[in-house]
Amino acid sequence: MGDSINQGSLKKWIGDIKKILRSRQPEGFRYIFPVNRLDNENILLLNQLKNDFSRIDIQYFDCDSVERLVFALEKVNTLPELVTFIRQERSK
Repeated sequence: MGDSINQGSLKKWIGDIKKILRSRQPEGFRYIFPVNRLDNENILLLNQLKNDFSRIDIQYFDCDSVERLVFALEKVNTLPELVTFIRQERSK
């Protein structure tokens, strides 16, 4: 998989997203880094974003998270199985 995401790029993205979150106040926000890992410094930056906007459900996923999801979804063959999988994941 890929390298850790560039911290400068992440800081720029966080600055941009803060403007959006302040003006729109969505219920939740997801960001996926499908080919990059999040190192400890990146995780600290994202956790600070979550703390700054604690009323918004902010979640993030790196390439390892995406890989685990893809692996788990390979076992799903039907729509009912997908629904069951989603319910199980939400209840964790």
